[in-house]
Amino acid sequence: MGDYRLDLVSAGLLAGIGITFLVRRSAPSLPLPFMLLRRFAAIYLAIVKSFHAVNSGYIPVAGPVIFVANHTTAYDPVCLQVACKNRCIRFMEAREFYDKKALNFIYRALRVIPVNRTGNDTASIRTAVRELSNNGCIGIFPEGRISDDGQIHEARKGVALLALMSNAVVVPAYCRGTRPYSGMIADFLLFDRVTLHFGPPIRFDDLAGQHGDKEIREIALKRVMDGIIALRDNVDPQSASRRLVGHDDTQLQHY
Repeated sequence: MGDYRLDLVSAGLLAGIGITFLVRRSAPSLPLPFMLLRRFAAIYLAIVKSFHAVNSGYIPVAGPVIFVANHTTAYDPVCLQVACKNRCIRFMEAREFYDKKALNFIYRALRVIPVNRTGNDTASIRTAVRELSNNGCIGIFPEGRISDDGQIHEARKGVALLALMSNAVVVPAYCRGTRPYSGMIADFLLFDRVTLHFGPPIRFDDLAGQHGDKEIREIALKRVMDGIIALRDNVDPQSASRRLVGHDDTQLQHY
């Protein structure tokens, strides 16, 4: 009986040491379940994707932040969250994917914000602005869809509207080394060597309070996309010559 109790005490101590190690190695500000999930995702990315992040020091440790990046695979959000060690990112997801029964419970648990892409979705904007007003983090892929050719396509203007309404800083990122999109599940199973590059935060202090002006929104959108394109041109010269699909005048409420 004494040996059994000793074994229980030893197991408890080992478990405590393990949890303490995880908390210290990761972000103490994250909720424990989320932190453990992030740790699991980091191990997965390290093994399957040989993943590493560059210039993650550009990520602000506090205050409202909008993360923007090119979108080439189904696991892009996982890369962003793993690279952002100290803060939870709430991603904006097209409702047609959010409502899929197989994934909806995961999206709910991760507090993903569903977005209607077919009309005026003020509810999603209000939710995101409220999150940012509480010094939260929002993740957006401005193209609004996964690129199937590796190019950076036209950006939806919702990201500019959100940045101007919240006056949050925007941190651009560029994901390099992914394969062409092969499906929501297949993307996770393929072995790659993926690097996520972060750029300097983009600020909109000079445009604050002018989100109702169409030309101001265009300026803000150009700053956002120029940040992503500059990263691409710097780290992936072979892609620098590829055509960027132009910023057509699409409806602002679309993502």
